[in-house]
Amino acid sequence: MRSLAAFAAFVVLALVPAGCRTTATDADVAPRLDALFRDLHERGLFDGAVVVANADRIVWEHGIGFANAERQVRFTPDTPADGASLAKTFTAALVLGLQAQGKLDLDAPARRLLPELPYPEITLRHLLSHSSGIPVLDYDYFDKLIPPDRIRTTEGLLAVIAEQNPPLAFEPGTAFEYSSFGYDLAALAAGRAAGKPYAELLHERFFQPLGIDSAFVRPGRLSAFPGIRTLGYRRDSGTLVLNEVFDFEGFHGGSNIYISARDLHQWNASLFDKAPPLALQFARIDNHPSGLTLGSWYRTDDGSAFWYSGHLQGFHSEVFRDVRSRRSIVYVSNNTIEPWMQKGVIRAVSAILDGHDSRPLMPPATDDVRKEERESLAGAWVLPDGTTFTIENSSGRIDVRQKEVRYRMVQISPRAFYVPGLDWMIGFARDSNSFDRIHVESNVREQWGQRQ
Repeated sequence: MRSLAAFAAFVVLALVPAGCRTTATDADVAPRLDALFRDLHERGLFDGAVVVANADRIVWEHGIGFANAERQVRFTPDTPADGASLAKTFTAALVLGLQAQGKLDLDAPARRLLPELPYPEITLRHLLSHSSGIPVLDYDYFDKLIPPDRIRTTEGLLAVIAEQNPPLAFEPGTAFEYSSFGYDLAALAAGRAAGKPYAELLHERFFQPLGIDSAFVRPGRLSAFPGIRTLGYRRDSGTLVLNEVFDFEGFHGGSNIYISARDLHQWNASLFDKAPPLALQFARIDNHPSGLTLGSWYRTDDGSAFWYSGHLQGFHSEVFRDVRSRRSIVYVSNNTIEPWMQKGVIRAVSAILDGHDSRPLMPPATDDVRKEERESLAGAWVLPDGTTFTIENSSGRIDVRQKEVRYRMVQISPRAFYVPGLDWMIGFARDSNSFDRIHVESNVREQWGQRQ
């Protein structure tokens, strides 16, 4: 089933593309965005849909490439695609809304709503903050415990945990470990608290009020999809090859919502003014700030920008909003876009909106890191903006420790590592024979740092 890398997933001069600074009117923006995405598509780097808006006004939108090449169905801004982990933003908003209505308690034992859960210490807050300690790093935990042709529901997965009762990886609340399964449990708890299925709650509380009509919770069998299904691909020597999502997935909360770029923008724009304050605050891990808010959003320290991404097999999506400019940038893709592009696309669009000319996006000059070389990455690192962190090796894993919280660092390609919980894409470059330079990028900046 899924691997951890599938979830997925700074020198400041590279924050914006080079070029002349001009006034970013709509007339300037449209041809520059056209050029950016036409170039990416012609280089075989992007298929999907993009929506760029200023508050509630869409400035530019475009679909490019095939949503389903076999059926010759082209991508449009209204094409629903697998949003992967973007489902977490809906689940968190649902749980926090029910908390505000007094229908559940974030800090009460989750077993009040999930009596099958064998851990009395775990709360819904732990589930939302990825700090429950449930030792399920990914759904492949269940592969040997559930027949391969059986639809895997959240209730079914929870029954396995109840039967197996594996020991917690750590005391709840004391450490961070990204967990989609934890969000599945939170969604199940929300449904029980409200007395309605998760899918019905999403439609009633979010989709219908916001005019979102493309979104749906996926059926457990791929053969049961409504309409023509958007497929995931990768490019092999210029040819689209299937890079499919998984069949028999009937669990929801951490993933498995299909939604279009236009409707993701509707969701994003609604949160400029309507997001619960608790959803915008950093969660706490052992009394230290997490890199994620309780509403499942990454954010800048000053709260000026929020974003989140979803990644699964061929699909990758980004949702970004700048509070000060009220800028919304959303894209969905289905061609397994390169790691360096995932954040670079948002920065490139932001630069164009700021009045910069477009230029072709290019990968950073990082080097391959072989498995046997990972231990050499350990040590203290510093970025030009003053950010400091350490890379640590422990018990066969490699982590980033930042602001006293440790996050797993996952190698997703020979030249790229992803850090869930910080949303950092990391690469390394050699000086002589050692890795002495580090490249760190997110949706808001890109920097080259060095060892301290």
